[in-house]
Amino acid sequence: MTLAGCAAGVLGLAGSAAVLGQTTSAPREIRQEAAAGASQPSVVETQWNLVELNGSSVNVSAAEGQVYIYLQQDGDKLSGSDGCNRFFGSYDLSGMSLEFHSVAQTMMACQGSFTGREAEFMDALKLVTGYQISGDVLQLKVEDRVLARFQARKK
Repeated sequence: MTLAGCAAGVLGLAGSAAVLGQTTSAPREIRQEAAAGASQPSVVETQWNLVELNGSSVNVSAAEGQVYIYLQQDGDKLSGSDGCNRFFGSYDLSGMSLEFHSVAQTMMACQGSFTGREAEFMDALKLVTGYQISGDVLQLKVEDRVLARFQARKK
């Protein structure tokens, strides 16, 4: 093989690799609920405070720390707190479908009224397959069953 042929082959492979390595990013899905009113918060970029877990009310005093989730639109990141420990992960959102992935949390020793339900809360997040917003209330669901209800944080 000649030097020119070898160089052309290398350049051809490099060009193919550059094309193969490129990713086209599809336009980011518009994340607003259809027919959402101006006063209805979005599932993303809103702090959602837990008010009910598996059909049971959650009453946490302000001194104990708020139990909440927050879905950051940039990077599809999930963050939140169970009142003591912080958690983080990622999410997939498509229409009314919602799933959380790679959820991990800090492991500080805590005392408080929600301490016994931390594992229940984390387990519920792992089961979520969809959501519904009505007014300022977010319901996280698995199929038709409501796992948790949250209220949008008042500003």
